[in-house]
Amino acid sequence: MRIYVTGGTGVVGSNIIKVVTERHAVDVFATVHRRQPLHPVTYAYGAVDMCDREQVLRSVRAYDPDAIIHCAILSDHKVMYQDRMQGWNAYVNSTRYLAEAANKVRAKMILISTDWVFDGTQAPADEFTPPNPVNFYGVLKVVGETLLSAQCANWAVARVSAVNGVHWARPEQPMEQNIGFGNFMASVVETLRNNKPYTVFGGTVNLRGTPTLASEIGEMVLQIIKLDLTGIFHCCGGESATRFDLACKTAEGFGLDAGMLRKGASDVHTLGFPDIYCVPKDTSLNAEHTSRQLEYPLLNLNEAIGELRRQMETLTI
Repeated sequence: MRIYVTGGTGVVGSNIIKVVTERHAVDVFATVHRRQPLHPVTYAYGAVDMCDREQVLRSVRAYDPDAIIHCAILSDHKVMYQDRMQGWNAYVNSTRYLAEAANKVRAKMILISTDWVFDGTQAPADEFTPPNPVNFYGVLKVVGETLLSAQCANWAVARVSAVNGVHWARPEQPMEQNIGFGNFMASVVETLRNNKPYTVFGGTVNLRGTPTLASEIGEMVLQIIKLDLTGIFHCCGGESATRFDLACKTAEGFGLDAGMLRKGASDVHTLGFPDIYCVPKDTSLNAEHTSRQLEYPLLNLNEAIGELRRQMETLTI
């Protein structure tokens, strides 16, 4: 099997690549933009501007994959509000060009989407809950999902939530807390291991989600490809948590002092986001339908934390 992965140096992309190449011996071509892998890799990669239709079509045609997994994102949400067209190109037009390319080479295409397609009051949202985004990022993801389903002959959407894991393309990169849950667990571990107190964001940030080990996304997406399934799937963990509860469980699972955790109040606007920026409070997902369709068991929090500890301490997948 040959898989074309966009955003290969991101957390999700690098975990998908690590899983499919090392656990399942899949051949991979990964696209990179500004950031190159910092360590030697066993897969092919190249620079492709996902907003350039001709580059995308040429690159996909040259590799001729069986499947395309679209992980690439514009990670700076502030930039999206400063330049809406850049956001549209990064999320919508890139998906359009890849869908066209997938049709030309008869490949399956999977779009990595997000729990932020929901408004924070619909939790736990399942695969059939109508999206209702509250910010531009969520809108762009919904448009991408809709476009893919309409224009790609063989498609699937994999929504993820509260993604945590080793950043395999850049394992030494420090992890920082943000308004979502991304890399939250690693940031807790790094801070507490340095014997420093950790203040858990509160206030107007994403306060509850469904923590998901990034390597599990790789396993679930590969299962979608192997079973040739179509539709929307929730590729996430099996248990939701608040930020503070997750911090406490992470500290406990890594044998660290949870007494150094603090509750804090944070406002997205004081963190530098535009006044019109809104964050969904509770983006918990229900993935029971996905689990049945994929015939794949979901990890609970303790299982996910234990596996993350193993990966961080052994640097193996």
